[in-house]
Amino acid sequence: MFGGVIATVCKNAGRNQYLRKILFSWIRDREIKQLKQLAATLKASIIKEEETAADLELKARVFSFGEYKADVQDKMLVSLNKKGDGGSIGRCIGENEANLGTLQMLTVIEHQLDDLLECLERVPQAKIEQAEKAKEKERRMRMRDEKVRQQRQLQEERLQRALARAQADIKKRKLMFRSEPAPIKEKEDEDQGLIDQEKEEALYYFT
Repeated sequence: MFGGVIATVCKNAGRNQYLRKILFSWIRDREIKQLKQLAATLKASIIKEEETAADLELKARVFSFGEYKADVQDKMLVSLNKKGDGGSIGRCIGENEANLGTLQMLTVIEHQLDDLLECLERVPQAKIEQAEKAKEKERRMRMRDEKVRQQRQLQEERLQRALARAQADIKKRKLMFRSEPAPIKEKEDEDQGLIDQEKEEALYYFT
């Protein structure tokens, strides 16, 4: 009796230990996943902060008249003006019909960015998630189309290589002439001899 109780206790203890091991493994995997997500979020935040710092540094250089020379500031403004005419700044504000200066264009972009952020805060979360899903679906469709295009291109290349090999084999292969048919004259003579023999036997027996 006591042996059965001890066996049951040991069995339950083994099962509990196994369940505990699975639970710890699940918790560890979940913590690792959360840490990876946190690391990715921090990395994205660092990149964003670095871009903001670079932008602030550029503005500080432009507005620091005492520390930097005028020719350096002029070069920076010219570079930004080129970006404003046909580059990223121009794509943000559209056509520069009012012939705005570089600093004025940057001010316009800042106002537009503030307006967009305010609009984004007023958008319902469900709409944002729906837009993100639509964007992800579009990205997957583009990847699928690209994969189909690559597969089709590979098939065409394989077909071209196969045709090239077939043409090369035809050029290398020697022409083989058919052998002449065996003469049938002897067979005709043999048949004629049999016919003559049959005629002779018929004349002998029936005359």
